[in-house]
Amino acid sequence: MKKTKDLAPIAIPHGPPVESTSEYFKSLMESNRMVKKYPVWDVARPTPQVLMEKARRDLMDADEKLAIKRSDEKRNRAIMDAKWEDLRTKEMLLKESFISFNKFIRENQEKRDRAERKMQADNEVLERKTRDTEAMRQRVIEMEEVKKLMEQQVKDYTIYEDYLMSVVHNYPEFKQPLDVLNRYEALAAAKSTLADRQERDLEMLENARQEIASLTEEKKLFIMGLNNTLANLRWRYDKIRNRVIKWELALNRLKETAARRHVELCHVRSAIWSLYVKICKQKGLSIDVDTNDFEQQLVVIMRALLELRRIYRIAQKRSKEKYLGDAESMHTN
Repeated sequence: MKKTKDLAPIAIPHGPPVESTSEYFKSLMESNRMVKKYPVWDVARPTPQVLMEKARRDLMDADEKLAIKRSDEKRNRAIMDAKWEDLRTKEMLLKESFISFNKFIRENQEKRDRAERKMQADNEVLERKTRDTEAMRQRVIEMEEVKKLMEQQVKDYTIYEDYLMSVVHNYPEFKQPLDVLNRYEALAAAKSTLADRQERDLEMLENARQEIASLTEEKKLFIMGLNNTLANLRWRYDKIRNRVIKWELALNRLKETAARRHVELCHVRSAIWSLYVKICKQKGLSIDVDTNDFEQQLVVIMRALLELRRIYRIAQKRSKEKYLGDAESMHTN
């Protein structure tokens, strides 16, 4: 096939496409701003030969551009592979240097940590010894103050000891001062016991008087309550008698309504059974449900209705898709 000469060849820039991007956009903007006018006789006639020639020309241009792109891509790929290999080599060298430097830093850090731990332990021991010394000094001061206080108390209580000794000398029934203290404690305990017993007896007497008054008041209120209850019972008797008459009339109306509802229920059950039998016959199912088992009948009917609804939705969806497809084909034509 003889290659036709291109009267208006497209100038393809040399070099990587990335570097020609700015020139491409600049030329595109300039071409958009230019007013393009063609003479009437230069316009190609829309004949099949012209269209075929134009398509052949576009295909040739595309093949040439694709070949150039592939060669550029192969060259760029080789360059990038070399760069990646160089980067991997440098990365391995950098990792090795980091590992050696990290080992040196770790050893120095371990030495520094050991020194700091030893210094911290020595400081803690010194602080603990200092605290113990200060605590012992404070303890000694407190014990001295307690000693002074106890000596002062002994000096103050000496007069009571002299008094008890004089009582023992004057009263032969006491052998020692401890007997005087025991006698005093026994008398104080007896006085406290008698006072508690007297207070308890007075409290029981007061409680008994209050209980008698409360019981009297309670009985009065109970009698009044009985009278009120009797009057209330009479009023309730009259009210209940009126309600009995009212509910007897309502019961008669309910019986009539129940009879009508029973008839309606019989019709509904008959309709459910007939619909169930019809569905089973249409689906070819066996009628194995009891006549009185309305729940299973309703389950079968509900499943049939759900299937019909699903079929209707699928049909509606397919009809819509067909309508959209027809509309799109008409628009394309």
